[in-house]
Amino acid sequence: MYYVAKVDSDKCAEHKCNMCTLYCPEANTLMFDKENNTSWVDEDRCKGCALCVYVCSDLLNRDCISMEMAEAKEV
Repeated sequence: MYYVAKVDSDKCAEHKCNMCTLYCPEANTLMFDKENNTSWVDEDRCKGCALCVYVCSDLLNRDCISMEMAEAKEV
């Protein structure tokens, strides 16, 4: 088990900023869906660094992203 970023799409869609995607250090992990105006996380690629949480919560005061426990997938 490990932590991954989870986006509250309803909250995120209110702001439509996609700033978190600019700071994610792992390519193609935190993406922005232009149709729904919300960010989303590819949980298989997320390393759990929580940089997106810092940007969204601490810098922007939006609290749209949280770190949650994910189940390890069997290979």
